[in-house]
Amino acid sequence: MIKEAILQGVAHNIAHHAGSGLSFISPYLGNALRAENLETTEIDLLSEIPYPLNISLSEPLGISLKSLRSKAEDILFKHNFSFEKIDELKLYATPAPWDKDGYSLHTRVVIITKNKKVFDSGWLNEQGCT
Repeated sequence: MIKEAILQGVAHNIAHHAGSGLSFISPYLGNALRAENLETTEIDLLSEIPYPLNISLSEPLGISLKSLRSKAEDILFKHNFSFEKIDELKLYATPAPWDKDGYSLHTRVVIITKNKKVFDSGWLNEQGCT
């Protein structure tokens, strides 16, 4: 039997990856949020097209978010989970207020399983610390 408690670490790993330069969502997401005068956004990583509903379309951001979705699926798979075993996988992202170029993001991932257990990475800063 797979231990769902592993999902706490999975949430943290996805949030950490999203906030790192390896996800390539920076600076696109930070700049898009600032252009819309928004502080934060929610992205549904279970969606086939994971794009925030509250910001204008950007091709580079769209490509980066699809790649992030794939990475999240890979991370789940490595821990014997799949998208089919969870109800929600949400990324929350907020640009760091001191970084006007949009490269530093505060990220948070929340996973909700089919049996309604919640696993929350908490907010991570650009170094991946809570």
